[in-house]
Amino acid sequence: MKNLLLTIALTLFTLNASANVLDLRSEGYTGRYCVGDTLSYNLDGEFVEKILVSAEGISRDGFIKVYADGNLIHNIGVPGYDPDYTFRVRQSVSNITLKFEETCSRILDMKIFTEGHTSQRDSHSFRGYGVEGWGADVQSIVSEMVQRSLLSGDNLWNNFLKPLQVLAIKYDAVAAVSGEGDIKTAVYALKLAKVIADKEDELLDSSSRRQDMRNVRDLMQIKEDILEAYDVKSRNLEAEIEELSVYL
Repeated sequence: MKNLLLTIALTLFTLNASANVLDLRSEGYTGRYCVGDTLSYNLDGEFVEKILVSAEGISRDGFIKVYADGNLIHNIGVPGYDPDYTFRVRQSVSNITLKFEETCSRILDMKIFTEGHTSQRDSHSFRGYGVEGWGADVQSIVSEMVQRSLLSGDNLWNNFLKPLQVLAIKYDAVAAVSGEGDIKTAVYALKLAKVIADKEDELLDSSSRRQDMRNVRDLMQIKEDILEAYDVKSRNLEAEIEELSVYL
């Protein structure tokens, strides 16, 4: 318990990484793009965490395919019920390209979130997540799973995805106010890990049937990052949460 409290106290320092936002709207990349058009943006091999695209279709349904260094990483269906599309990349990228298919689309906004890795973070062997990003990443994963109708049956939604989403929102709220190294933040982080761990076997089984491996892998990776950050074993999660809750 003493070691865990020390780990929490050091979290602010060991997991601090700088983040930058590349605003493509301010660089003139918004506007109307039609079938066959491409939007291409070059980066200097930077580590891209995620991309935000705000787009709307014109006249009929179509697609915007997003490529990182020539590899398809996301397929945006337009028009959608929400014009904002956020998706994770988590790799070093030299070029991002959008290709427009079947209809003209209007790009309203686009942002690329890059991350500068400090030597401390690299030596800690984290895989692209950070304390400040766990809640947002979980919400993004849940949104993807629901929008794409993968693993989103009523039972799994009610028993796993919805509680996980609610917990992630609470974690973000607590972390924003209490700080990343606060005990209350740690409790919510460990609760996130426990919810994922409790459904791990079912998720693995479902992903093999529905080819939803990427989302499941990312959730399990977040769980492992939380366990590593707070130096807690998965089997000890419930006990650690109970002990830390005494201090709240």
